Amino acid sequence: MLAVLAELAVEPPRGFTEYPCSGTLVGVLEQSGCNVCFLDAATDPERAQLLISELSPSLPVVVLHPRNDADLILRCLRRGACEFIAEPAAEAVLGVFERLARTRADASHHTSGTVYCVVPGKPGCGASTLAAHLAIQMRAGGVNPLLLVDGDPLTASIGFQLKLKPEFHLDDVRRDWGRMDDDLWSRLTLSAFGLDVLAAPEDPATRVEVSRQFAGELVAFWRERYEVVVLDLPDVRTACECGFAMLADLLLLVTTNELAALQATSRGLQYLNGAGSDRGKTRLLLNRYTPATGLKREDVKTALSLDPFATLCNDYEGIQAALLDGKPVPQSSRFGASVQALCGQLGHGSAPEQRKPFRLTSLLHRK
Repeated sequence: MLAVLAELAVEPPRGFTEYPCSGTLVGVLEQSGCNVCFLDAATDPERAQLLISELSPSLPVVVLHPRNDADLILRCLRRGACEFIAEPAAEAVLGVFERLARTRADASHHTSGTVYCVVPGKPGCGASTLAAHLAIQMRAGGVNPLLLVDGDPLTASIGFQLKLKPEFHLDDVRRDWGRMDDDLWSRLTLSAFGLDVLAAPEDPATRVEVSRQFAGELVAFWRERYEVVVLDLPDVRTACECGFAMLADLLLLVTTNELAALQATSRGLQYLNGAGSDRGKTRLLLNRYTPATGLKREDVKTALSLDPFATLCNDYEGIQAALLDGKPVPQSSRFGASVQALCGQLGHGSAPEQRKPFRLTSLLHRK
C-alpha cells in the first residue's frame, strides 16, 4: 500500500504497524488530519471490525483483505466499511479515491446518528429515568427519528416507566440479525411518545448476550437510521464488556451526591480507565441534586476528579406522579426543566428560558 500511495503521489500517510487500542484511533487520526483510513481486516478480523465501528462515523474506511471472503465482507459492511481492496494496486486504489470523491457531496448531506450510552455509577441513581426523559425531551425538541433502547433485562425500567408490553427485545434482534432489514426492525420495536423503543424482555430470567462484534454491527445499523440513539445500560462493566461504551459518542455516567453513590461511581471511573475507554467521552451527570444534603457540586468534582457536566433537580413527587400516570414528567417541572437544559448542553435544542421560582443557571453548569 505504501508503494502504491507513493506511485499515486499521495501525501505520506500516518501508518500503524499494529492495531491501536479501542477508543484511541479516532482522536489520533483527527489530529493528523486524515480523511480516509485503509484498514487490514484479515490479520485479526475481530479487532479490525471494532475499529471499523469506531472510525466509520468520522471518516471513510477502506478494508484490505487478501481473499474473497463473503462473510468477512458482509460483517465489515455492517460495521460501516465503504470500500474493499483485495489486491493493492494503483488502479484499484485510484478507483477508490474517485468513488469517494464522487460521493463526498452526497455524504455531506447525511450525518451519522449520535449514540448516547446512559450508565449509573451505582444502581438506584435514576439513570433509567433520566434516559427515558432525555429521549422524550429530545424528540419533543425536534430530533427525529430517535431510538430508546433498554439494555437492562433484569430491571426493564424503560418498559415499566412508559407502560409498555413488549413482545420482542434485544436478544430477538440478535437471533434474527442475519436477516435484519427495515421491515423486520419496525416489527421488533414499539412506538411511544413519538420515538422507537426497543424494550427489555418481560421475563427477568431471559439472558441477553451481546458480543462486541454484534454491538458494533448494531450501532452501525442504528447510526444509519436514527438521528439519536439513547441506550440505557445497567452498569459500567456491562457497557465496557459488550463494547457499547467504546462505540458510543458520549457515555453519560449518572450519580447522586450521596457518599455511597460517589464511591461506586469512583470505582466505575477506574474500571473505564482500565478498560481503555476514552475519558474524553465521559460526561458526569449529578442527578437528584440537593445542595442542602450530600456533597456540594465542587466537592463531587474533587472526589471524582471530574467536573459534573450537568446537575439535575431532585423532584421526587413529580417523578412518582409521572410513573403512576405512565407519562413523562412535565417540562414545566423542576426535573423536566433540568432535562430540557441538558438537551441544550448536548446540542439538541436550547436550554429553557429562566423564570421563577427557580433558576436554571443554578441547576446546570457547563464545563
